[in-house]
Amino acid sequence: MKHVNKILAVGLLVIAFQNCAPNAANFSKSELASSQVPEEEAVPNCFGRTEGTTWWVPSNESIVENGICEFGGDLKYNYQKNVELICTNGNAMTTGNSQKGALISTVGACLPATCNGKPAGSTWSVPNGTVSEPQSCPSSSVIVNAVYNKNDNYICLGGKESYVNSEKGSYIGLDKACPAPDLTAAFSSEKVAINGTAGLITQGINVSTMAYTCSDGQSGVLPVAQTSTSIKVTQDLACTVKGTNSAGESVSKTASISVTCGSNEVKSGGKCIVYSCKSFVEIKSFPVVIPERTADGVCYYAKLFDKIATGPSSGSRLSNVVARDHSSANGGPSNLAVTNVAAPYVLGTFTNKVTLNGERSVKLSGSSQALTSILVDNFVLMGSRLASSTAAISNYRAFGSGDSAIGTTGKIKVNNADVSLQAFESGGTATIGTLLLTSDFSVGKQYELNVNALDCGGSKAMSEIYLVFQ
Repeated sequence: MKHVNKILAVGLLVIAFQNCAPNAANFSKSELASSQVPEEEAVPNCFGRTEGTTWWVPSNESIVENGICEFGGDLKYNYQKNVELICTNGNAMTTGNSQKGALISTVGACLPATCNGKPAGSTWSVPNGTVSEPQSCPSSSVIVNAVYNKNDNYICLGGKESYVNSEKGSYIGLDKACPAPDLTAAFSSEKVAINGTAGLITQGINVSTMAYTCSDGQSGVLPVAQTSTSIKVTQDLACTVKGTNSAGESVSKTASISVTCGSNEVKSGGKCIVYSCKSFVEIKSFPVVIPERTADGVCYYAKLFDKIATGPSSGSRLSNVVARDHSSANGGPSNLAVTNVAAPYVLGTFTNKVTLNGERSVKLSGSSQALTSILVDNFVLMGSRLASSTAAISNYRAFGSGDSAIGTTGKIKVNNADVSLQAFESGGTATIGTLLLTSDFSVGKQYELNVNALDCGGSKAMSEIYLVFQ
């Protein structure tokens, strides 16, 4: 009765099924209805099933099967376990047979496709022979082949190794040795100042009748033995040296040199030309980086101060500067006493950062696109420092009316230090020529520039002032 007990455990069958009396607790109404027959006609049956009939019913057990995973994994399927019953003497008995029923659940998963253990999406290289590239022998016209390992690249896609491409690998060597050089040619330096000279160094080995020709038209015959021939450099040069080798073949080598242009020149087509501004671009904001000069002639400017009409002195004073006081309350312009001093009024002040990417002429001018004089009553004060420095701005110079200096010293004071004042007028409004600031900058470094237009009192006046990069 081992199998009967299993069925009783799931509530599908009751203990005895004697005298053809079914237990309705574990079977369907249709099965019960089929078993209701008149007593006089009753014969042994199982819920309407005739003697010897078999059927399947679910149990509370399950059947577990491992999933089929091509690349490994722990996938498992859980099915309902069905058992077979047979009607024997009016009783439902198990036959001992079972089978899979409905799928209940799955557990685990299969691993993704791989390529011999390599995960999907991975790449790798496989050595596959060699590849050759033609290469000129040093100082010789002979061509040989440079040999490299060749690698084939693959990727794992969908469990399959897919070829991607081939590439050059590590260098192996030459397929044959290079012969001795037939001739050599080189300049003694890479660069030379305009109109300077450089040595064209040449030597012929197993060659005859050597000569040279340069891109500027210079030419001449060369000895076969090693020599240095002086060449004048007025532009970028390429000089070709030719000879005839022992096989009667023409062989050649080319040497090049670059010219360095003068301070107010720019290179165009390998030649130095005088630099001039062909157009101007206004600088709208700071800090600013000024491009190096080109043959296009683009220059830059920034307006620092607006024009101030002549009028009584007023406004704030620059407290770290001491100059002669022109106010009549302190003795007026004729008083040259060293003690007749005061901090000057500020007509305009500018402090910001500038970087030059190449040689430029930097100036203060009364016009944005022409070099005109500056008018100021009384003087302009300029200073600078490296932007990376923590020190105070220094390198100050002053330009303006001579009566701005303290007494007869010819100097003013900035941060308690003497600063020379270059006089353009003895007094009043000074007409100052274009002021050169180029020395305040080195190429490739950021500088902080300080420009001040100052009034010593009495009256004030100033023209427009521009910072110009030519």
